Amino acid sequence: MELRSWSLILILGFLWGSSFLFVELLLEALTPFSIVYLRVLIASLIFLVFLIIIRPRFQLTKGVILSLFVMAILNNILPFLLIAIGQQSTTGSLASILNANTSLLTILMASILIPSEKLSINRLVGVVVGVLGVTIAVGVESLFDFYDGRSGKYLILAATVSYAFAGIWGRIKLRHVPPIISASGMLIMSTVVMTPFAFFYRSEEIMSLSLNIFVLATAFALLCSVAAYFIYFKILEGTGAGNLLLCTIIIPPSAIILNAIFLGEAISFTELFGLLLIVFGLLILDGRILQVILGRRLK
Repeated sequence: MELRSWSLILILGFLWGSSFLFVELLLEALTPFSIVYLRVLIASLIFLVFLIIIRPRFQLTKGVILSLFVMAILNNILPFLLIAIGQQSTTGSLASILNANTSLLTILMASILIPSEKLSINRLVGVVVGVLGVTIAVGVESLFDFYDGRSGKYLILAATVSYAFAGIWGRIKLRHVPPIISASGMLIMSTVVMTPFAFFYRSEEIMSLSLNIFVLATAFALLCSVAAYFIYFKILEGTGAGNLLLCTIIIPPSAIILNAIFLGEAISFTELFGLLLIVFGLLILDGRILQVILGRRLK
């Protein structure tokens, strides 16, 4: 890959990694629902303006609209809420480590639900190593201790399951839909679904935002949704979807560094060791590390 492609992958991983810091900061003033609603609302308005300007030629059928609705639930509303609620009782650093489980689950579930998606040797090894990393990061005893005060870990893991289902659904139902339509459609649909709840249950909180919180929420939406999606499109156009797995590897270190700098969060040895195993598992999934070691790509 060219230097420009590597730069885009690093920037995208860093932006998505920063989302855990934004959530931590916004949780000091807002409820998880309001954080998620402001993110999708601001991002969808920007994408809507962009669509009006470029006027893409694509006809929305009932099937596409239904698929976008499902994606809005599985890829935006549900995981965003689960992560925000989860971060109330766990650190952003651990949340980012557990979130890296998404690619592992997607590949594992795709091999079960999509007949053409075979679980090759490198993928199987990568999934096993990655799951082992998640177990170590959370802690074997903590993983099955439902009353340890860190119940957020289960919500983060549930969010990765939702992301995995979204990835499979999008691959099946939206493979012929332009990425810009998919991204903007998901965000707009998310806003449509959440607005009635925001109006009836969170209107006072949202309408009484301080300037600082509004700026922070806007930066969250601009960086982690709008800018991230545009870079995502550039990577798809330039190097293809295969290299997006590398972004997943960059997200946890970015989140850990940012949370340590701005929040003083420390990472334990087990979390660090678990993260290294997850990253190694993702590299095995990518296949190129085995190609270097064995001199050929496993199939």
